[in-house]
Amino acid sequence: MEISKYSKSRKIILIAGIVICLVNLFVIYPLERSRSSTIMEFTFSYIGIALSIVSILYGLTGGHFIKYLAFILLSAIVSATCWYIYGAGGWLQKFIAFWAGIPCGVITALIFFILRYYIFFRNRKYPVDRQTNLLLFLKQLVLYFVVLLIIAIVFENGGDWYYDIFEK
Repeated sequence: MEISKYSKSRKIILIAGIVICLVNLFVIYPLERSRSSTIMEFTFSYIGIALSIVSILYGLTGGHFIKYLAFILLSAIVSATCWYIYGAGGWLQKFIAFWAGIPCGVITALIFFILRYYIFFRNRKYPVDRQTNLLLFLKQLVLYFVVLLIIAIVFENGGDWYYDIFEK
């Protein structure tokens, strides 16, 4: 993944995504935080983060952009299904599957993309032969579900685990 080999339009979209992310983090979010009382009032922050993630993802993946978006959607569905199976039962189970499962799946997919690249495909100069292809797939599958489990645990505890461990 050498950025110098990217086309000019991909470089521009990548830079635009980074600029949108920085403006969102350092301008829009602090303004909305000073005026809002609930998390639902951060509309422009959510829109800015979504735009920056989509443009950065397109800038990095190029022609494989649709495949990566499909994987993010599949990850959200898998995570929501896992949350539905794990849920408490009744009407709350559907609410938890939607409210926690979908964001957990999207974050898991984004973290998985980064880890997958650095663990398996960085500095790979030779093509993967067919016999190790299945082993590589199984390793990636295990990595995905470990990341999903970690993200789900963080989502379930809501960040309270930090205070339980470090503040006592």
